[in-house]
Amino acid sequence: MRTRASWLVYVLGALTAGAIVAAILLVGPASGSQTSVTRTATVAQGVVQSTVSGSGTLQPATKVGVNFATSGTLTGVFVSVGDHVTPGELLAEIDPASAQASLRSAEIALSSDEAAYQDAVEGLTPAEQRQTEIGADQSRASVASAKQSLEQDKQTVRSEEEAAAATLAQDETSLRSTEQSVAVEAKSQQDALSQDIAQRATDEKAVVEAKTLLEEAKSLLAAERAKSPPSEQKISSAESKVVSAESTLRSAEAKVTEDGYTITTAQNAQAASTIKGQQTIDSARNTVADAKRTEESTKLRGRQTIAQAHTSLADAELALQSTLAANAVKSAPPKTSTVVSAENNVKTAQVAVEKARQALADTKLYSPTAGLVASVKNTVGESVSGTESSSSASASAASGSGGSTGTGSTATGSTGTGATGSSTTGSTGTSGASGSGGNSGTGTGGKPSSSTGGAGIGDTGSGSTGSGSTGSGSTGSGSTGSGSGATGTGGTTGAGNSDSTTTGSGTGNGGDETSADYSGGGTFHDIADAGSASTGAAGASSSESSSGSSSSSSSAFIELVDVHGYQLVVPLSESEISGVHVGQIATVTVEALEGRKFAAEVVSLPVLATSSSGVVSYDVTFQLTQVEPNLKPGMSATAEVVVKQAEGVNVPTSAITAGTVTVLHGTTRERRRVVTGLAGNSSTIVLSGLQAGEKVVLPTATTSSGSSSLASKLGSRLGGAGGLGGAALGGGGGGFPAGGGGAFFRGGG
Repeated sequence: MRTRASWLVYVLGALTAGAIVAAILLVGPASGSQTSVTRTATVAQGVVQSTVSGSGTLQPATKVGVNFATSGTLTGVFVSVGDHVTPGELLAEIDPASAQASLRSAEIALSSDEAAYQDAVEGLTPAEQRQTEIGADQSRASVASAKQSLEQDKQTVRSEEEAAAATLAQDETSLRSTEQSVAVEAKSQQDALSQDIAQRATDEKAVVEAKTLLEEAKSLLAAERAKSPPSEQKISSAESKVVSAESTLRSAEAKVTEDGYTITTAQNAQAASTIKGQQTIDSARNTVADAKRTEESTKLRGRQTIAQAHTSLADAELALQSTLAANAVKSAPPKTSTVVSAENNVKTAQVAVEKARQALADTKLYSPTAGLVASVKNTVGESVSGTESSSSASASAASGSGGSTGTGSTATGSTGTGATGSSTTGSTGTSGASGSGGNSGTGTGGKPSSSTGGAGIGDTGSGSTGSGSTGSGSTGSGSTGSGSGATGTGGTTGAGNSDSTTTGSGTGNGGDETSADYSGGGTFHDIADAGSASTGAAGASSSESSSGSSSSSSSAFIELVDVHGYQLVVPLSESEISGVHVGQIATVTVEALEGRKFAAEVVSLPVLATSSSGVVSYDVTFQLTQVEPNLKPGMSATAEVVVKQAEGVNVPTSAITAGTVTVLHGTTRERRRVVTGLAGNSSTIVLSGLQAGEKVVLPTATTSSGSSSLASKLGSRLGGAGGLGGAALGGGGGGFPAGGGGAFFRGGG
């Protein structure tokens, strides 16, 4: 069996080697094929361009947010989304009731200021003169009352201080008496304790003596008993002495024990008496301390009471002097500054009336420009907010004639008539800070006939910066003499950036910080320029934007757009922006219109960059110079602008490798170094090294196919399905040995 097995192994090895040799002979060496395509380009004379591009969405060139200049309830909207409007066309209106009421109030204030002006010119009437005299008498009575109160306070303080001093003296006497009593009691208890201790010492000595006598008696008894013959009589006598000595000893010891109890009781009583005495002394000392504090508090309260009385007296005397001075001013002929101040009040009130009339006109909203209604925010019945101080415009509004009318937002208050400064007795007006004409001046007492009087006679003082700085006198009636202006409006009419203002002569509630809004027709640039005043210049309450993105506030009541011009804002990288400048010609491609191209130009470059996920870009604005009706806001578009351009000999950029090109002469190739210039998007200028007409080789496009593996060849030629399991080794469909129908081995299928 072993010999047969060895023979089978040798046969298998030989068959395997033969199969390998046969496979090599059948397949042959590996072979492959390669197809090369040589591409060339002709050097030409022409123009090379370098461009940059970016994508964005189309936006109208201008958007105008139109708002009411004042707030109110919307009563009518006369346009709808999609309507075309013309400049000056009525768009909407709000309820005018509030504005009409304000106009009536301003007209009433004007009438009051005109009356005050007449009072300033005419001087005091007899009734007003009598009123000033009554005010002076009241001030004198106040001084007399303050003096009487001071004397009464002094007497009261003296009485309280004397009572507090007597109480302190009584408490100090009681403390000394308590300390003496406690000391006597402590000495008495100490003496008794000393006697008890001495008695115990005596009794202890008696115990010692009794013990000695007992020992002697016991010794005598022992001696008598030791005699021979003993004497019964003497023994009996000795025993009697022993018994007597023992009785004496017990009595002495009992007395010593009793002395110990007596001493302990005396010590406890002494300790309790000491604690009680100390508590009594502490209580007495606390009473004295309280009395001292009461005395000090009484003195301090007395000093404060007297000081307050002195202050009240000084205030009353000062009020009297102020009243007399004010009466003197009232009785004097009218001062020029007073008359001028009252006249200024009238002028300011007139401005307030004009402003109220303008506010009434502002209840109607007109279109500032022609355009298409893009949105209407509110409906009839809703409340709308005015935008008096929020006008804005983009820098692209090149020029304009300024807003139509308006008041400066920084205007100060008018002369400030003291509505609450009117004294019922006409005695308490105080001086103003300075005269309205730059001259110092004093205010005058309140006028009962004027609720909003100007800064003339009977009101709160004339001053260049306001009415009386402190109002009326502190003790007079009408304590808030300096009042606000009736309307507190500031600047006169003005337009554009100038913000004309008037320095009112009142320090009450100054002019409202307002900006007049557009209330009529006019060109769009008029509105834009006026809106640029950041502190409330006159102008329409609208926003203009020349950038591709809308800068109009989304809260605008009505938004108008100009569909006759479009802009496109695209982001460019920091390497692309350097070659772009305003005025460059560009091309805008709109994909929604089958890739139509429209002419455009660069109109705006950013100052600051934007960053997103670490990538820096710059938003460049393009203005389309060519439009058509099919263009719609929001369409996606791509802008391309030529940043560099040069003319000369050029070749495709791909033909240049490391500063060299391959020149083709028939079938001969020559490697040649060149000097390059501008590199465009696809071509590059060659400054030297090439001439027009020469051919250069472009990068080769290669396709190749190689031979299959030996196992593949075996499988294909011998009919196997793959691998070494083909015909020779019986591996038709699989690997050895389970091939698919081999010649020498049975396949597995």
